Amino acid sequence: MLTRRLRALFPARALGLLVAATLAASSWPATARAEVAELSIAIQYGLGYLPLLVAKNQRLIEKYAQAQGVGPLTVKWTVLNGGAATNDALLSGNAHIVGAGIAPLLTIWDKTRGSLNVKALAGLDSSAYWLTSNNPKVRSIRDLTEKDRIAVPATRVSINSVILQIAAEKEFGPGHHYDLEPFTTTLSPPEATAALVSGKTEITGHVTTPTYGSQQLAYPNVHRVLSSRDVVGPATLVLAYATSKFHDENPKVVAVFLGALRDAFAQIERDKPLAARAYLAEEPSKLSEADVVALLNNPDISHSFVPYNTGVIADFMHRVGSIKTKPTSWKDYVFSDLHGEAGS
Repeated sequence: MLTRRLRALFPARALGLLVAATLAASSWPATARAEVAELSIAIQYGLGYLPLLVAKNQRLIEKYAQAQGVGPLTVKWTVLNGGAATNDALLSGNAHIVGAGIAPLLTIWDKTRGSLNVKALAGLDSSAYWLTSNNPKVRSIRDLTEKDRIAVPATRVSINSVILQIAAEKEFGPGHHYDLEPFTTTLSPPEATAALVSGKTEITGHVTTPTYGSQQLAYPNVHRVLSSRDVVGPATLVLAYATSKFHDENPKVVAVFLGALRDAFAQIERDKPLAARAYLAEEPSKLSEADVVALLNNPDISHSFVPYNTGVIADFMHRVGSIKTKPTSWKDYVFSDLHGEAGS
């Protein structure tokens, strides 16, 4: 019964990963087990993951684990491209915690309800997403044609694609949310940036954060077409999430992770040059420390531990059929650790 029900929800590859994980979980004895000694975290590119990058660079998770008697705890970090890849890593057990957009989170939350029960541990990033273009004829999304190719980290399911879907619906009307989807293609942010500024490939647009968008706009052939805040307002668009199995079986490690993450947020707020150096030490970039500090002072870049205004994405995804379950509140897809906070 479980397999038949899930087959209707998942593509074959994701279903195989989920069933394998579920069967493995059901075979474990119902006795207390030691918490993980190695924590595996998968992240993506850009300043959207800065709180995790600061935690990595400053070894905050390891320090908190040692201080709270949970250590020694080894932390393994992996960089992936797109929400589909991070969700695969979570379902396969190759990552305990992943960082990705609210759209991939809602997708996997919806599809694992009653089985792995994936939920968010915390927010990460509330920065704007920009649509940039090197096509001088494109001044609004109405100007896009079949000759344009817009780079996103994952088609259809990434928050980048969902922002474009919401923008299309606002511009062209209900039922037209996928009108621009045929123009999208999958590239990592560094690859998309190189392609866009060169002007020598099929890539004419990129839905990106200011981390890479600011680098693109430094070139005279690139301009900004729209901002996600034009269509959804300020919102937490990137979060850290995990399965309920991991969360429930590793309460001390989860507490360590959340404590370290709160510390990372505090460090970013208190010392932006330190945060900039941490970012540049952990992710290859052409930006200088001064460039990153300037970005961190840009009002289009912000980070939020407590998710806010995520419901606008959830409502849209349910209305157009991207998720089958309509959340009654943000607390449905966020673990109870944050339920006492003023999220939305």
